[in-house]
Amino acid sequence: MNEIRITLHGNVVSEPVERVARNGSPYTTFRVATTPYRRTADGKFVDGETSFYDVIAFNALAANTTAGLRKGQPVLVEGKLAIRTYIGNDGNAHTSPQIDADHIGHDFTWGRASFERVSRAAALGHDRTADPDVQQAVRALGGGQAVGDRPDYVDADGVVDDDYQPDVDAIGTEAGRDAGVLATGDPETDDYEVVGASA
Repeated sequence: MNEIRITLHGNVVSEPVERVARNGSPYTTFRVATTPYRRTADGKFVDGETSFYDVIAFNALAANTTAGLRKGQPVLVEGKLAIRTYIGNDGNAHTSPQIDADHIGHDFTWGRASFERVSRAAALGHDRTADPDVQQAVRALGGGQAVGDRPDYVDADGVVDDDYQPDVDAIGTEAGRDAGVLATGDPETDDYEVVGASA
């Protein structure tokens, strides 16, 4: 089957709208306007005729587009081009070009944007880690601490305090350990003995 592929840059002229298909998967639609320009014989740039394209995206691309794209923003769209026929409010048949998008992104020629990586499950709202039952199970595995809580002996970078002794601090007794022996250390700064393998 022959497909016409197109890469388009223009401006979003309608807010992206997310809907749900019959099979339950999301899809998002919006319109893009693009105006070509050319240089005249006297060296001036003039705008050509503006063209409008309907864009449709599916699944995770649809969800991320709805969350990250707004009307008026410059955009790049790549996908398959098709000409759709529809009956307008006037009762007449009309045609409109539509792009079934494979890739959508901001056009950095005109501004800046930030990128946030999310999993496909999170984009589609199927992130199991947000489930309260899953969070409760994680807390149970972590000894009852809430997700994200940090013990007093661990700093913000996740480094364990050199003076922390789990047998003393947790139980209050030496529990057979030599006094002054640290539970953890820093191999870059602490003295240690290299034990070689026996021959």
